[in-house]
Amino acid sequence: MTLPDDTPAWLRPARADFARLQPGAAQDAAVLAALTRQLLARPAPPPAPPLHEPRWLRRLAWGSGALGTAAAALLSAALLLDPPGTGHAAPLAGAGSGFIPLVPDGEFRAALAAGRSAAVWLQPTELPRERLALLGLPFDAARADELVRAELMLNPSGQVLAVRLLN
Repeated sequence: MTLPDDTPAWLRPARADFARLQPGAAQDAAVLAALTRQLLARPAPPPAPPLHEPRWLRRLAWGSGALGTAAAALLSAALLLDPPGTGHAAPLAGAGSGFIPLVPDGEFRAALAAGRSAAVWLQPTELPRERLALLGLPFDAARADELVRAELMLNPSGQVLAVRLLN
């Protein structure tokens, strides 16, 4: 490192001392060789002892994994055998079910009579309270911005057949 020519007078003696103390290439090589010898002479660290977990913990891990797999398989089989909305749509849409048809009555009855070939699905949702007026139901304009929990009855193509208000 070189200092600019405008080095103060009091710093020049220190600069000369540091230049004299700077190690040469031979001294650097000797230090590197000594460090290498020390590193090679060191014994290898002993291997870490194996972790022994309690037997009950291993059984718990395997058991919970097996239980989760079995539950997933059973739920998948139940959904494959009886998808949501199949077999239960006719009783839900009967008199007193609370569903308000949004399509013509003939189309609504045809969707319910289709049975398993074209099952209807129930989709929970939240509607703005102002939508009650569009359904012909009374609503309070002061609470128009609030949400109402509802269930939508959908056919497989995604068309909304009916709505049921839950609160």
